Amino acid sequence: MRSVPFLCGIVTILFYVLASLVYGQRQELGMSFIRHPQPLDAPIGDDVNFECNLNLGAERFSWRHRPLNSDKWLPIFHTISNGGKTSRHVVKFDNESKAGDYRCIAFYGSSGLASDPARLTLATLHKFSDKSDVIINVPAGNVVPITCPVPYSAPEAIVQFYKNNNLIQNVNIIGSKTMIIENAKISDSGSYHCTASNYITTQIYSSNYKTILNVHKNISFLAPYFVKQPQTEYKVLRGKNITLECFGAGYPVPSVTWSRLGSPLPSNSIKNLIGLMIINVQPSDRGEYDCMWSSNNAHIIKSVIILKVMEAPKVIKPPKASTFSEGGELELSCAVIGEPQPKVEWLINGESLIPSDNVEIKGSTLLISEVEKKHAGIVQCVASNEYGSHSGCNLLRVNPKQHIGTTEIRQDYGISNSKHKHTRGGGRRRSKEGKHKGTAVLVPPNQPNVTRLSDVSVMVRWSVPENTGLPIQFFKVQYRELGQKMNGKQAKWMTANSEIPNNVRAFEVTDLQPDHTYRFRIAAVYSNNDNKLSPNSVRFHLNKDGGIESNKMPIPLLTNTEALGPHEVLLIWQNSDKSANIDGFYVYHRASTTAGDYIKTTVEGKDSFNITISHLQPDTTYEFKVQSFSVDAASEFSQILRQKTKKSLNVNEHNDYNNRNDHSSNLTLDSRVRPADDKNVNMYAIIGGVLGGSTLLGSLTAVAVIYKRTKYKQSRESSQSEGKPITNGRIMNGGVTDSKINITSNPLAGLDTSEDIIQPKVGISLAIGRVFFKFYLHILCTLSGSRFSFVFSEHHIRTLYIIYMSMLLCE
Repeated sequence: MRSVPFLCGIVTILFYVLASLVYGQRQELGMSFIRHPQPLDAPIGDDVNFECNLNLGAERFSWRHRPLNSDKWLPIFHTISNGGKTSRHVVKFDNESKAGDYRCIAFYGSSGLASDPARLTLATLHKFSDKSDVIINVPAGNVVPITCPVPYSAPEAIVQFYKNNNLIQNVNIIGSKTMIIENAKISDSGSYHCTASNYITTQIYSSNYKTILNVHKNISFLAPYFVKQPQTEYKVLRGKNITLECFGAGYPVPSVTWSRLGSPLPSNSIKNLIGLMIINVQPSDRGEYDCMWSSNNAHIIKSVIILKVMEAPKVIKPPKASTFSEGGELELSCAVIGEPQPKVEWLINGESLIPSDNVEIKGSTLLISEVEKKHAGIVQCVASNEYGSHSGCNLLRVNPKQHIGTTEIRQDYGISNSKHKHTRGGGRRRSKEGKHKGTAVLVPPNQPNVTRLSDVSVMVRWSVPENTGLPIQFFKVQYRELGQKMNGKQAKWMTANSEIPNNVRAFEVTDLQPDHTYRFRIAAVYSNNDNKLSPNSVRFHLNKDGGIESNKMPIPLLTNTEALGPHEVLLIWQNSDKSANIDGFYVYHRASTTAGDYIKTTVEGKDSFNITISHLQPDTTYEFKVQSFSVDAASEFSQILRQKTKKSLNVNEHNDYNNRNDHSSNLTLDSRVRPADDKNVNMYAIIGGVLGGSTLLGSLTAVAVIYKRTKYKQSRESSQSEGKPITNGRIMNGGVTDSKINITSNPLAGLDTSEDIIQPKVGISLAIGRVFFKFYLHILCTLSGSRFSFVFSEHHIRTLYIIYMSMLLCE
């Protein structure tokens, strides 16, 4: 009798719906900026474009301007724009008073959310202020620094060096202002000067005076001395690289020793001829460093260098969502970090709060002595220092006073006030005391960037904010062609079938169509098998015949490789053309014993010159090469250098290495999109249609009932599809697609948002699955007033066999 298992399935689904409402499903709360306005340098007379982008469309936008050396934000009239996800503001930069900070405010009803500010800086280059010639006398064989007294420039000036008025090619420059002459020879003697240029203003100035270098042979002893007086203090932003310079000379050529007061030298430091290089500087690296030059263990000279580590501001604990009574007192606080200590600004509905008799700001604490209705909406805590801004926000509610004989209506601020609330962290209801139980925070990847590699391939790059929630297991990369429509609908998202390790931040997508437009996105899968999507990339048009652009890109000069351990190799290169418009570098490596694909690493920034490649095999020879890239093209490859990693560490050292590299690796490995191969198309489709992302036994039992009814049809369709080529998860026969569903070895290949859920076309059995799925969503949406997006994970498949056996009990 078939009605019994059918009723079992219905009852199970209803039970699952109730359980889902009790425990809560993951829901996106509120709105957030995907892209904040970016800082810009511009000359007088330019039109400057600022842009902001949100995850949810706003009803309207407005913009604010804070002039330099002012604390007051001024409204910009005639710039209020219509709603949508994106707003643009054009500044006619016709006088210097328009320099300063700009931010956009997105309004949802009366509630407003402000972006982080972006600074407009006047592009300019000052003249040199050097006063007299510098004379350097040094014995042959020493290292000699030739320093350029670079004047102020916005953006940073491009420096070139000249010897006897002739431009020096392939110069070794550190810190953008010092040229290094290694193993100086008598032929290096001469008159040196430098020029500084600003590529925006096209200004170029020459140093007023010269550096006169005299290199001589020395036949008698010469005690060590400083060729250039060492800089006594360095400031470096956390995560950047720094070289502490210390140049000594003498005869015979002296040796240098580095030490650190109270601690050993950082494990990520390298001693070389230039000084002490520290890779990926962390706060623990700050302190006092000593540079000591000696000859024959005597005649010692010493210099003390202080390293200060700066940090961009970050709000690590935003103000909590709170409800206050009208006329009562309000106190909110947020926790911020940064070096130097950030200044904290408080905003309500995008408007900056100014201290008054009613409003008091003490550091990162906001006090309002008498709460008013206008304070209801979105409250923001913004932390800023010279290295940037960061904000945290939450919802602030105000209970109005009750007036006898009248009814006071509470304002709607555009935020859902449904009885059934779901936590951002996904998934656990609050207890009566208001405390979260088992809340899981999923931090999504940032919006990916896309770079053209060839007529048919691109590199997709992304980053992940610091994750204080669940760890990421792996990533998936998806792309969709724009403009292509099937059956009148937008093309589906295509997915790579390989799992990208959590230390990877780049992915090469191949087999694309030239002169077509695409969007890309990244899916992160977390330790609880839940997942979260990054924002979609901007529209990317893959231009054809980009070889001309490639020829314009400078080829990096790969100068040095050094094995730092059994699993790490340091690469150092030079950018031969500082004026070129590049965004960063691709570093390629592979074991010399294999002819397989190179593994690709992304290094952002035109001024980058080194990277540590990790996760290598011990006692293995690798070959390395480098490309420069911009959004439109990548350069030709540099020369190939080879380096052998060191032999294996002992067990304890190996464990220490793993602990250091679990979360700090900067390796961005590349993979390629490959077609998927999975015969269980209909089974996955039915399971994905019925399951709402849960492993409850009852709902899976209902799935098994439906699955069993279609088992014969599946086997028949599977046999019919044998021998057909499979491309990107679709069985092709003469170019005709037999199935719409996109399947890979991992169910996340079907990951999609609610706007374009991939629905399989598998006949009557799937129609039943759709009915259950829609019925289930209808109940959820009716009770919670929210939209849900479910993704079926491999965790559910592992219980399928047990569920199938349980299904027999219902019969």
